[in-house]
Formats: sequence, structure tokens, C-alpha cells
Amino acid sequence: MTTDEELIDLLRVYITSNKEEQIDTVLAERTRHITVMLEDVYQPHNASACLRSCECLGIQDVHIVESQYAYEPNNEVSMGSSKWLSLNHYHQTSRCLETLKARGYTLVATSPAEDGYDLSSLPLDRPVALLFGTEKKGLSQKALDSADMTLRLPMYGFTQSYNISVTLAIALSRLTERLRSSELEWRLSEKEKKELTLTFYRRIVRRHDLIESEFWDSRED
Repeated sequence: MTTDEELIDLLRVYITSNKEEQIDTVLAERTRHITVMLEDVYQPHNASACLRSCECLGIQDVHIVESQYAYEPNNEVSMGSSKWLSLNHYHQTSRCLETLKARGYTLVATSPAEDGYDLSSLPLDRPVALLFGTEKKGLSQKALDSADMTLRLPMYGFTQSYNISVTLAIALSRLTERLRSSELEWRLSEKEKKELTLTFYRRIVRRHDLIESEFWDSRED
């Protein structure tokens, strides 16, 4: 048995059977095939709504760039969703984009431009990172120049822009629906699920550090 499995078994004693089952069910539907970058999203309501949509739609990783504005979600809006997400923080857009490229993601800029892919045609055969920009100006020029593709959302009214959190929710809803109906291997690996199970257990169990410390001490005896 690996160390992660031992620690999961150790902390499982403090987890209700309902919560244990719920975690297993949720992780079975989680994906890293699609990930999200949020660049300088500064309004608490939007920051929170973005996290909530990501969590509800099964996105595990969110990459947050805070080069100009601190990312300060409102917990009343996010409904504790950050507890179940893997949040990665960066001070520079370039560093975030380099990390995503190194992990094999195709960078997809969301833009109101008329050219580019729509939600039904965006290729999903490779992992994609959707790039979302600040409420004021959208994505930075660095992000736009670095993107491999552009994604446009349909708009039929006089107002040619959505709220950032609405844009994210619309895009993720359609793309995850396509992903789940495909034959692509979009789910987490067993190793990833075990790692996240331990992470979630630690976030639930109070003073898990002391419990684990006693466990390691007993191993040394």
C-alpha cells in the first residue's frame, strides 16, 4: 500500500460515509482536460462566480494571474467551491502561460472577435486552457499574442459582451458537455484521484496534521 493510500485509510475514519461516497462520485467526473486561466479578475462577485461555475462543471484546476489586481472571491457567492478546486496563483501572465504550455495545453483566448472557433467547433482532441481576462479590458496583449486559438461566443443583441463570469459559465457548460459525450480520455487518472481524495480529506478533517504526525510517530516505534 502506498503512503497516500495509508493516509486516506487513516483519515477515512473521520469522514462520514455520505461524504466519502460524494467525494468518490465527484472525482469520477472531474477533468483536467479543460482548465481555466483567469487574468486579473478583480471584482469579488465575478471572482467567486467563476470558481463556482468551474467546480459545478467538473473543472479541477484554475490558474489565477494577479499581476495588477488581487483575486479576492466572496465566500457567500462561491459557496465554498474553492475548497474543492486546485487553485494556482501567478504574479505574471507569462509565467502562467509557460506553465500551461509545459503541461501540454493548447491556449485558447476567449474574445468577442468575429473570427476564431465557436463552442461547437473548438477542437478538444488535445487538452485546452481557456483564457479569460479582466472585466475592464479583457485579456492582455501578452495573452492574446500567446494564444494558439481564439474562441468566440455567439451574441445576437446590441450589447456585444457578456459579464466575465457569464462568459466562463456558457463556455464551460457547452465544452464539458461535448467532452463528456466524446470518446476522449478526459477523466482523472487513478493516481490523480487518490491524490485529490487525500487533499479533500485533509480539508475536511480538523487537525489532520496531528493525526498524521501520530501516525508517523507510531511507524518509527
